[in-house]
Amino acid sequence: MKLSSQANKYVIKLKRDKDYIVERNDVVSYLTKNSIPSFEKVIDFAIDFSGLELSIIRKPLSTFFARLFSQSDIQTNTSIEHVIIDGHYYFDCGEHRTSQFWFVLSDTGQLCTYNNNDETVNVISSSFNKFIETYAFEDLLSQNNKYEEAGYHDLLDESKFEAFIKDYQSYLQVNDEYNRWLSYQTIIIQKGTWLDRPKSFIHIYGDDKEQCESFAGLLRDESIIE
Repeated sequence: MKLSSQANKYVIKLKRDKDYIVERNDVVSYLTKNSIPSFEKVIDFAIDFSGLELSIIRKPLSTFFARLFSQSDIQTNTSIEHVIIDGHYYFDCGEHRTSQFWFVLSDTGQLCTYNNNDETVNVISSSFNKFIETYAFEDLLSQNNKYEEAGYHDLLDESKFEAFIKDYQSYLQVNDEYNRWLSYQTIIIQKGTWLDRPKSFIHIYGDDKEQCESFAGLLRDESIIE
């Protein structure tokens, strides 16, 4: 489990359901019994993250429950819930307290949402490690009483956005191709991926509501957000 020191400190304080603490050999055997290849990223998730309750201080509705293979599942050889799309396996891996999406882990370790209507997946994080890094970062912002704007904005123009943020600080330990965190002075921006589609949103943090709304207005004037 390779996480930043900040994320490691965050994970240590999280609750973990003991029924989901499993051994590698048991997971491999369980996959084999269900005629599923022993995908290393899936095994790593089961050992390192399954059972964790990801939370953000003062934001209980943002809690994510990581769930994969429990000891009970393994002991009873319960059928493993998964789908196969374009040759890749996707496993039911948890639930968000409020978001009504089916979260799945790919055989390569990507965290995705699954649309049961058209049987497609939407990648929202390159790995669960990065997903945890995001939670750790948001938890730190909340601890520091950073004001969080309520709205999420569609990113309209990628090239304009890139030019706009060229002098911003980038938080590499959190960032991947699906999520980026940037800051300039007291403004912090999250560029994330919508849960229901492979498009980007912009979310803003600042000192107060007025500062965030003013910054959003600036991005709007530049035709960067809707």
